[in-house]
Amino acid sequence: MEANNISKDGKLAAIIAHLTFLGPVIAWFINQEEKDKFGSFYIKQSVGIFLLFLLISAILPIVPEIMFMPTLIGFYVFIFILWIYSFSGAVSNEYKLIPFIGGFIQKIFTKKN
Repeated sequence: MEANNISKDGKLAAIIAHLTFLGPVIAWFINQEEKDKFGSFYIKQSVGIFLLFLLISAILPIVPEIMFMPTLIGFYVFIFILWIYSFSGAVSNEYKLIPFIGGFIQKIFTKKN
C-alpha cells in the first residue's frame, strides 16, 4: 500500500525510528505535534523489532552451548532482514508490515478510543 500524502515530518520520523534503539524515542517526539499516521506506523514497527530482539535475546541463553553460535548468527541475520524490510518501506513511502508479526505489532501498539 502506497501513501502519497505523507508529510516531511512523518517520513523523517519513520526513517529516524529505525536508527538504533533511541531512534523510536526521538521519532516519537518528532511525531507528537503532527501525529502523522505514516510516522506512527513505522515507530510501532521499529519498537516491535527492538522488542523482538530483546525477547529472543532473553530466550537465547537457554539454547544448548553447541547450538548457541549458529542460532545466534541466524537470529541476528533474521532481525537485520526485518529491519531492512521495514526501513525500505519507510524510505519508499510504503506501508510495509513486517512479515508474520507486523499486524500483531500494529494491533498491540494502537490506542483504542
